[in-house]
Amino acid sequence: MKCNIISVGHKPSKWESEGIKFYTKQLPKNFIINYIDLKGKQHPKMSKDEVLKLEERLILDKLNSKDKIIICDMKGKNFSSKEFSRVLNKSIEYKQDISFVIGGSFGLSKNILDYADTILSVSSLTFPHRLFKIILIEQIYRSFSIFNNQPYHK
Repeated sequence: MKCNIISVGHKPSKWESEGIKFYTKQLPKNFIINYIDLKGKQHPKMSKDEVLKLEERLILDKLNSKDKIIICDMKGKNFSSKEFSRVLNKSIEYKQDISFVIGGSFGLSKNILDYADTILSVSSLTFPHRLFKIILIEQIYRSFSIFNNQPYHK
């Protein structure tokens, strides 16, 4: 199974890459994660809507309509780790690839939000994108622990 994590922002820093590698190494070998880092389009001479439109095009170019599209947005549904695990496990059972989308500093356009199968919120707190990617991969790892009845998730 393939999982894409598409994020708008900067290239990962050393500490971020180390955190991502830590959890990625613990995932099953048949669960392939592709990290797709898209450069944000924020510019002082552009409006928020202009930036979102440019980033929307970048994101849509990376999405496959056959994938389960999960958008990460603080206005989405707040899932527990067990609920998130069920969503992930269902895709695995149906052999459906997953694409997670993490927006840029202005968030995501309405078109991207409308494109989603699921809009996920992990908290009403705002996280830096660099940290959120690590939180997401940790929750993916935790999901495997949950549906394999391993003690990590407790």
